[in-house]
Amino acid sequence: MSTVAIYSRKSKFTCKGESIENQIQMCKEYAYKHFDSVNHNIIIYEDEGFSGGNVERPKFKIMMNDAKKKKFDILICYRLDRISRNVLDFSQIVETLSKYDISFVSIKEQFDTSTPMGRAMMYISSVFAQLERETIAERIRDNMQRLALSGRWLGGKTPYGFRSKQIISIDHEGKKKKSYKLIPEPKEIEIIKLIYKKYLKLESFTKVESYLIQNDVKRNGTFFNQSTISYILRNPVYCTAEPISFEYFNNIGSSICDYKKFNSKNGLIGYSKRDEKKWIINKKENWFIGVGKHIGIIPAKDWIKVQNIIDNNKHKSIKSGTSTTSLITPLLKCSCGETMKSTRVSRDKEGNLKYAYYICRRKERTNGRLCSMKNLNAIKADNIVVESLKNIAFNNNYLMSKFKKEIKSFVNNKETKKDKKKNIINEIDKRKEKIENLVEYISDNKNTAASTYILDKINDIDTEIQALISKLNEIKSYNDMDIIKELDLEIQLALLDNIKNTDAYTFHEKQQIIHRLIDKIVWDGNKLHIYIKAIDFTNCIT
Repeated sequence: MSTVAIYSRKSKFTCKGESIENQIQMCKEYAYKHFDSVNHNIIIYEDEGFSGGNVERPKFKIMMNDAKKKKFDILICYRLDRISRNVLDFSQIVETLSKYDISFVSIKEQFDTSTPMGRAMMYISSVFAQLERETIAERIRDNMQRLALSGRWLGGKTPYGFRSKQIISIDHEGKKKKSYKLIPEPKEIEIIKLIYKKYLKLESFTKVESYLIQNDVKRNGTFFNQSTISYILRNPVYCTAEPISFEYFNNIGSSICDYKKFNSKNGLIGYSKRDEKKWIINKKENWFIGVGKHIGIIPAKDWIKVQNIIDNNKHKSIKSGTSTTSLITPLLKCSCGETMKSTRVSRDKEGNLKYAYYICRRKERTNGRLCSMKNLNAIKADNIVVESLKNIAFNNNYLMSKFKKEIKSFVNNKETKKDKKKNIINEIDKRKEKIENLVEYISDNKNTAASTYILDKINDIDTEIQALISKLNEIKSYNDMDIIKELDLEIQLALLDNIKNTDAYTFHEKQQIIHRLIDKIVWDGNKLHIYIKAIDFTNCIT
């Protein structure tokens, strides 16, 4: 049996013309006429009062999510523009449906992807969508190149060290045109120069941050953080437009404006530096570089040297999970809220750990100014955590008292939901029986005046059935969540059982078990507070 979904949309709340009710009725008739194996439990998705210009429609989103869960096999709509008025959106929708083997039918245009002609139309639609995508991309690139050539500041968030000034000019037609220019803020420019100077000396975001905090250097009343420092050091707006900076961007593949404009005086303007959707820095080869109207701040050779240090530090950075010093980072937090790191590590000639300490990162960066938490002996702390987990694992009575309440709750919920599920199924069956009786009555009395009323009644009962099915699906979803919670508890028990034999495991195996068991560990200067996952339990260890 195939399950059919029907989608209907109308921009305005009216009952005229192609109303939602009429759309649904025509789609149902089409389903029963063209698909012999249709399940009578048709799923209906209705959006009234929403435009087809975009896909931001509540029922539409639910429908596409259900498609990915394979809740239906065929999607029918009255007309293509009910799904979307945007060619690109429409192509992506059809592509998604095709991916999950769902046929798409549009009654008005006779667009049926279950047929060869329908599939051909889908491919033609995809070609036009691809053309639209490429045209848009090309148009954006052309605009970026023109902007890079002009060197105009486009407004928006002004880079630190500057303010944005509006410039009014008159074009050749006598019309006023607005543009913006970056005007330097002398005090902030000095801080920019200091940040570059210190990074060239210290070669570390962390060390520069620490220096600025310790010397009370602030930005708008707050301390600089590593993210802000990194963005300042990467921003070409501070770099002077010299031949060497032209060569730098040319060599890495950035799109650059005319070489003649690199006058060794003005600063650079970078376009398309950031991916706005993911909020990350794009690769430099995707940047568009122009010469701005503002004066450059950092000599090109120093700016390039900074970029090389940043790139080199990326390659030198240690990958997470390779350390064999600490079992409990990054689970360990200082009570000030900052994470703690291992430091002052010492090993003997055989490579065995002699001593190590955990220190609050905030304390380290500020030289104790913003946090004075005393350091924690790393070897002792690791052993305490392992032994504490062992004690919990060996104390079966204690464990059972903690799990008993959770397990009882799951059992009670299961029974309650089982009864609800049974009642809903009974209600659905009753309504189906009513529909069958009404259909039988119509077939026996085809010309009676009551037929129209009975058809409306059947639709009403069918709507009730759909609502009950939705409730049933909700209960199933809750059951799935309960199963996941139960599995979490079972996993916790198994891991706790494994922790009894820690001597047989490697460092990384121990680390993995601890990280799966513990949510976080907090050091308050006197005690370690261990928070176990999936168990309502907090253990304080002196």
